[in-house]
Amino acid sequence: MTKQRITIISLVSMLIFGLLLSGKLLYENKWLEGSLIKESQQIPGVLSAEILDKQSASEMLVNTGQVTNLQTLCTQLKAISGTHPIRLVDQRTPELEEVYQQMQFAIQEGMAMGNFTQMRETLAAQAEQAGVMMNLTMDNEGIYLVLTQGEHQLVSVIERHGQGTFLPSVGKDYTSAH
Repeated sequence: MTKQRITIISLVSMLIFGLLLSGKLLYENKWLEGSLIKESQQIPGVLSAEILDKQSASEMLVNTGQVTNLQTLCTQLKAISGTHPIRLVDQRTPELEEVYQQMQFAIQEGMAMGNFTQMRETLAAQAEQAGVMMNLTMDNEGIYLVLTQGEHQLVSVIERHGQGTFLPSVGKDYTSAH
């Protein structure tokens, strides 16, 4: 009799555990992701968002429109992204990418030396010379750079301490390739 009770209790326990685990997974994958995507689309400058699962890792892919304040946008995204790293998808052109690559020297030097005032002056001169509008802000966690040329925009978050919250931003063709 006791052996039969132990078997029944074990089976019921495993069944309950299985139901709880599947409920948790369903909650995380459907309701939480849907809520996260819906909340992100309320942020000015965000066109759409999705959770992309890639080889046992996932990321929050955020398509941006015309971003006016990247720092605020990123603060709001961090608040709702949970454990998902964030990758911004922008409307870049090859010309904007070239300007950004040229700016990397000043950005990396500014971060290494801590001379952010000189970095800002150098980047402003490079942007002006290339005919690109630049918006550069920073806080303790990152440097937020927006390069705009006409309707096109390149956005970049350079983390100061390698937190891994923001993955390198990419152009709009990234979503169709991945």
